Amino acid sequence: MSTLQRQVIQSLNGLSDDNLKFLLDMIQRFMKPAEGERKALEKARPDRNGIRRIGSLEGQNLIDADYDIDECNDEIAEMFGVMS
Repeated sequence: MSTLQRQVIQSLNGLSDDNLKFLLDMIQRFMKPAEGERKALEKARPDRNGIRRIGSLEGQNLIDADYDIDECNDEIAEMFGVMS
């Protein structure tokens, strides 16, 4: 057991059961992700193309491969009042 772990345990001595239950609840919620949360975190990592899909959009291609979004830059700049 590390020195830090011993210090944490010593700081818990003397706390009421209510305080200990509260601390345990906080640890379980925020410090140790549940199995489902761990899988969700792994799933949210970028795929091999570096694209991170979320929610219902995961695995879908929403833009045609031949579409060049940069063709619209002038129109977008005009819409937002940014003229180069």
